[in-house]
Amino acid sequence: MNTKTQNPKTEKKAILDLDGAHCTSCSIAIEHFGRKLEGVHDIYVDRGNHTINLTYDGNEEILAQLCGLVAKLGYEANVRTTG
Repeated sequence: MNTKTQNPKTEKKAILDLDGAHCTSCSIAIEHFGRKLEGVHDIYVDRGNHTINLTYDGNEEILAQLCGLVAKLGYEANVRTTG
């Protein structure tokens, strides 16, 4: 888990659908660079379900930043749910 300061009252979770990332190195790259985004508390790529499970500080801009990051890596991510 990321060592950045967390506030459980504002912490949110999101699931993003992921397309194009099929191998372990794809998943590792998304998780590695995703953890560097300010406000990301935890990120996990589930290749079996083609999803990204994200825990973040509640700032919705992070979702767009993560989708942009995934696109730069050559894949596609779209927000399925937040909460």
